[in-house]
Amino acid sequence: MTQKTHIIKCFVTKTQREKIENDAQAKGYVFISAYLRDLLLNKGNFIEEKIMETNQQIKKLLEAIG
Repeated sequence: MTQKTHIIKCFVTKTQREKIENDAQAKGYVFISAYLRDLLLNKGNFIEEKIMETNQQIKKLLEAIG
C-alpha cells in the first residue's frame, strides 16, 4: 500500500459529518478517509451509481402509479 503523507481538510456541519459516516458504514468502509478518497478519485463511478439509484426510484414510482 502506498503511504499517504498529504492532508486535505474540509469543514462540514455535524449533520453532514453524520451523513458521511452513515454512508461510509453502509458501503462497508471502516475509515471515512478511505470512503472520501474513493468518492473523490472515482467521481465517475459515484455519478453512475447515483444515476442508477435515481432510475430505480423512478421505476418504483411509475409502477406505484401505473
